[in-house]
Amino acid sequence: MSIEIRNINKFYGEFKALSDVNLDIHSGELIALLGPSGCGKTTLLRIIAGLDFPNTGSILFSGEDTTHVHVRKRNVGFVFQHYALFRHMTVFENVAFGLRVRPRSERPSEKIIKEKVHELLNLVQLDWLGDRYPSQLSGGQRQRIALARALAVEPQVLLLDEPFGALDAKVRKDLRRWLRELHNELNITTIFVTHDQEEALEVADRIVVMNKGVIEQVGSPQAVWDKPESPFVYGFLGDVNVFQGHSHDGDVHLNINQQVIDVDNSLHSIEESTEVSAFVRPYDFEVRRYTSGDDGIVAQLNKVIVVGPTARLELSSIQDKPNTPEQVIEVHLSAGEYQESRYKEGELLVLNPKRVKIFKNQASSHNSLNV
Repeated sequence: MSIEIRNINKFYGEFKALSDVNLDIHSGELIALLGPSGCGKTTLLRIIAGLDFPNTGSILFSGEDTTHVHVRKRNVGFVFQHYALFRHMTVFENVAFGLRVRPRSERPSEKIIKEKVHELLNLVQLDWLGDRYPSQLSGGQRQRIALARALAVEPQVLLLDEPFGALDAKVRKDLRRWLRELHNELNITTIFVTHDQEEALEVADRIVVMNKGVIEQVGSPQAVWDKPESPFVYGFLGDVNVFQGHSHDGDVHLNINQQVIDVDNSLHSIEESTEVSAFVRPYDFEVRRYTSGDDGIVAQLNKVIVVGPTARLELSSIQDKPNTPEQVIEVHLSAGEYQESRYKEGELLVLNPKRVKIFKNQASSHNSLNV
């Protein structure tokens, strides 16, 4: 089922939760609504579900206006962060619940219900737990049972609200992979809400990045990572260092504690003089020991944290004037490169950005420079 979201606005009193939201979701697509707390992603999910209604705008399911259709008539399945399983029911009865509460004229026979439940428990690889109670399951198992229960009513749309948020990192990673495989098998139009960038990048066909009630960018995981269209998207997707500077006569200069760093900016499209912000990922620096006269960002190495294959360097830019706030800079090297370099905490290094994304500081402009 395809979903068309048209000019959705939602107010709670004077607070505007959604502002003129437009989005097309293709049939069989797995979409992630990604953004920080309070950005409007759960509100949008609830409006799609029919659990809430917009002040203005419309929702269409496969071309049919369902804006004011009750949730019971939308044929959607839900999975929430905290499972919402019935504690007094076995796993089997939890999955069968949606089938048993159908009107008598639509309710399957007991034989069909039994076959359907066992089919779904096999699908989520937990058929052997049918007689257990939710309290006897792990968090990951409960979430898979919650998904089986949502699928029991054969929904045309599956909605997941932070489905793995309450689980530990290892279980979340396993379930993300499993959900992707399950979606490929079932091909149900699926929308899930998350604030976890890695989760969205790993699972979704397309990502909808939201901020303050508006959609900042829509695209494939690779597209939003490689070509962020706004400072918010760049900063939200992964670690980043931000430097202030200005563009003048076709050149970009970064001002870092009175150090003026020139950036090769042959690809930029901004001609006028303007203030800019430069975004550099921690792994996009060339690093070497500082010697007098070196060009680049001079910084002192304060701390090194080696986690598996990555060495995280925390540095502070050198202050040319007293009482000037230092800028903390994060740099990532491979653990092998760090071991070979033998950098010591307290020594001076010089950093040169290998790749920079530069945006005008004006809030109304999304023009950017790619270096």
